[in-house]
Amino acid sequence: MEELTLTSKNKQDARIALLRYYSSECVAHGAYLIAISLGFLSLTEIDSIPFTSELVRSIVASLLLSLFIVLLVYTLGRTFFWSYLRTTILSVKPKEENAVKYEVDKTTVTFVQRLHLACVDYVKEKHSWSATIYTLKNSSLALVWFYLFVIFTIVSILLLYLL
Repeated sequence: MEELTLTSKNKQDARIALLRYYSSECVAHGAYLIAISLGFLSLTEIDSIPFTSELVRSIVASLLLSLFIVLLVYTLGRTFFWSYLRTTILSVKPKEENAVKYEVDKTTVTFVQRLHLACVDYVKEKHSWSATIYTLKNSSLALVWFYLFVIFTIVSILLLYLL
């Protein structure tokens, strides 16, 4: 029923509001990428930190390297997801009101919500790899980080004792 009261200007304003939101998310994720890159560059100075042994230094380096790789891939995937949403908002058709599933405590379905869900569905369909990264749970992300940490630690310890 909301559709009857919306004018074309209201619909355009909703698109503009979502476009601004998606753009601000892209800018924020770009800043995250710069911060991660600066952190990675500071990782190269780990040799100058006076640890008690070479083993401790290699374990700390493995810990930080695995953390930076996971954060970089996760942030890149989210950045691409938000940029895909930003380009999609310009031309996507909003979902029908009866096609939107909402939580029990939310009683209304707004035009902005329908427009956003249509964008998300389109990006999930066309760019599934970025949507997969975007929807990762923290526990899955932590598990990937742990596996990388274990692999990097084993490789660095092997290299330490073989070389």
